[in-house]
Amino acid sequence: MTSAATAHRTPAGEACPYCGWPDRAEPFQVVSRHGTAEGHTVWTRCGCGSLQVRVVDARGMRVLSRGGRG
Repeated sequence: MTSAATAHRTPAGEACPYCGWPDRAEPFQVVSRHGTAEGHTVWTRCGCGSLQVRVVDARGMRVLSRGGRG
């Protein structure tokens, strides 16, 4: 049996550690969005329920922190 991360061919660190879904893929739910001097901080919830803090700036989007499943 293959893991979800392997099935989606996502490099380590670029997928949800709880379900393996790629960070840049849908579905995820935007919980809130806040402007910053550098760009935006976006709180999202993965399809599996994990809460994520994403930063969107000139370098692109990256997940800074993840919570457990909700």
